Amino acid sequence: MEYIIRNVQILFGENLEVKNDHGVWIKNGEINKILPEDDCPNKLPSVDGNGGYLIPGLIDLHVHMMWDGSKDPVATLEEEGYEQMLIRAVSHCQNYINNGITTVRDIGSVDDIAIHVAKGIKRGLIKGPNLIASGRTLTMTGGHDPFWARFVDGKAEALKGVREQVFKGAEVIKVSSTGGVYGRQEGEVVGNAELSMEEQQVICNEAHKFGLKVASHAIGRDGILNSIQAGIDTIEHGHFLDDDLVKLMEEKGTAWVPTLYIYKQIASLNEIPEYAKEKAQDIVEKHEKAFKEFFNKNILIGAGSDAGSPCTPHTSLMDEILLMYEFVPNIVEILKTATVNAGKILDRPVGQIQEGFKADLTLLKENPLEDLNHLKGVKQVYIGGKLVYSN
Repeated sequence: MEYIIRNVQILFGENLEVKNDHGVWIKNGEINKILPEDDCPNKLPSVDGNGGYLIPGLIDLHVHMMWDGSKDPVATLEEEGYEQMLIRAVSHCQNYINNGITTVRDIGSVDDIAIHVAKGIKRGLIKGPNLIASGRTLTMTGGHDPFWARFVDGKAEALKGVREQVFKGAEVIKVSSTGGVYGRQEGEVVGNAELSMEEQQVICNEAHKFGLKVASHAIGRDGILNSIQAGIDTIEHGHFLDDDLVKLMEEKGTAWVPTLYIYKQIASLNEIPEYAKEKAQDIVEKHEKAFKEFFNKNILIGAGSDAGSPCTPHTSLMDEILLMYEFVPNIVEILKTATVNAGKILDRPVGQIQEGFKADLTLLKENPLEDLNHLKGVKQVYIGGKLVYSN
């Protein structure tokens, strides 16, 4: 499969610079070359982009594919059986493609559903984005989100938990290092540390042996510190980040996926379960403050929507991006959180239009660097060089 996309404005490279009068030569699912229009070989088939803006396919680093995004997804989960949850997860896949999102990272699913969906996409059984799935979360007994947890207590169980998920086909490992806001009414506090630093260290060491990243649900300070010291790759949420923690993240190369939108939803909407709303209201302003204060530090920040969670449907990445921009109005740097930065966090050749990168591309009608709302104007989507959506 070899062709050229012509007549497009390209958001090129790490800085998303607009490159005019160039074509993108696609070969074997990758970006082979980016050439001036006059140098593009005429012998190859071509696609006319009609003057649109070609951007890297968007990346959502934090979703829960089998949750429904209703006011209380756990209640839905309790009503549905395994088969219905699996069907729901499959049905959400097309939504991501239609919105120009070509890679998603699912970090938490009942019965490893997301791993099965990811395998189905890879085998061509169903259409969907590149799905990087953790399956079950490694959690202390009774810890955060027990409904999709693999309980681990102590180093030996932590080691076995990682190996089990690797055996099942997980491509990322998820841990809960603190309590959470939503999930269950009793038995957890956002500030409480759950998995210890030593348990997480075993998890990180073993996951890294297999080339897998580790993502940590971490809201309270003690749990964040445990995760950073253990060698976690991404802090998810991170409400109680402070100067000392961020400095340690800079030293260790730890990335941050803030997921701002979901906590604003939980804190502000009346239909959310009251226990979750109260907890979110206590910390949502702290979250905003941390994002504004630490956005320009030397840490990679990636966009994650937490889609599937309360009143956060598939997809909600645009809501996350627009809220980030509301807090930090730097349009290029915010767009990079869902493209360039996200690709670096995943350590995969995605998120940039550069030679050697995977041909995951989204064609827009208008320039998103003028208005991020233009990300909604999706004309075409390519995954691995294959056209998977056309409007």
